[in-house]
Amino acid sequence: MVAATGVLVAAVYYIQNLRINEKIRRRDLVFQRLHASSRDFNKALFTTFRMTDWNTIQEWRDKYGYWVDPEACADFFYVLNAFNALGILYKDGIVDPEQIFQLFNSYTIIAFYERFKPMILVSRMTPAGELHNPDMYMPYEMLYREAKRRFPKTGGMPESSEAFMDHGKRFDELLEKEPSEK
Repeated sequence: MVAATGVLVAAVYYIQNLRINEKIRRRDLVFQRLHASSRDFNKALFTTFRMTDWNTIQEWRDKYGYWVDPEACADFFYVLNAFNALGILYKDGIVDPEQIFQLFNSYTIIAFYERFKPMILVSRMTPAGELHNPDMYMPYEMLYREAKRRFPKTGGMPESSEAFMDHGKRFDELLEKEPSEK
């Protein structure tokens, strides 16, 4: 009886280790292929963050749609799909949120989602305005909600390059202050 219990415990331990190692292997493989820290990703991210001169979906299409500016449109979808892939990893439990927020600043995840939420929502509809894929980019939306929950003070993206420069000047002023003044 004792020997059988020992074999059962060993088998359970072995299976548990296999599952953990498989999860780690999948996570590492995905992070290697994600290119999150690549120059191309960052270039696309910064391109999309400069897309501040629109208020409606039609304005975005007129300025950045694939017929007008295919490079900017491709950059936008490159970043959106990368964030959605991270959301899938988060939703499926392959990656812990702590790992994601070490790789990506929560501001980036929150600001991108808030600025481009209309584009995300419209991607769930047909050209006739009918809802056809309500789960499109839902993993990214889940990741966004987790970031907002963990970092509630994080604001959205500045609406213009001038606002972004003002933000940078305030940051520089904080850096110049003595540590006791902060």
